[in-house]
This record gives sequence, C-alpha cells and structure tokens, in this order.
Amino acid sequence: MKALVVDDDLALADVVSFTLRKAGYEVIMAHDGLVALDRWRSETPDIIILDLNLPKLDGLGVCRQIRAQADTPIVVLSVRGEENDIVAMLQLGADDYIV
Repeated sequence: MKALVVDDDLALADVVSFTLRKAGYEVIMAHDGLVALDRWRSETPDIIILDLNLPKLDGLGVCRQIRAQADTPIVVLSVRGEENDIVAMLQLGADDYIV
C-alpha cells in the first residue's frame, strides 16, 4: 500500500513517513500543494495524509481537486483545530481530521 504524506514541515513529514513505513506503507512525500497533486496523479496512493498550511496550493485546494476526480481516502493532519476548519475540510470530502 502507498501513502502520500503532504506537509511543508519537513521534520513532521519525516516522523509521519517513518511511522507509516513501520506499518508497511510505501511512502511518497510532497512539501507543497502543487507537487502533492502531481505525485497523487503519478503514484496513485492508497491514502493521503494532508496538512492544510501548504505553499503554492493549500490543503483545501488539494482536497477539492482530488475529490473532483477520485475517492482516495484523505486524512487531514493539522495544527488548525478551529471548528470551521474541521467542518470545511469534512464538507470538501476529507475522511478524517486529526489536530
């Protein structure tokens, strides 16, 4: 199984990637929203771990574009814990939201 980890915080992305590898996932990383979309298209991951605060295209835009084309599971992992952020992402089609 493949996981796409999308986060501009390199240290956090490394920790999440390490954990997923230990669980048996092949991990692909992206550090901005545009690269995330490119990697999603080329690698067809089984799950996406997505941050909201990304350069070039934020997590909302990434989620919106993926949901327009596929139902790949998306788990948002973000420091933004405001109710409106959580509701917006779930309404866009994120499968879960972890603060």
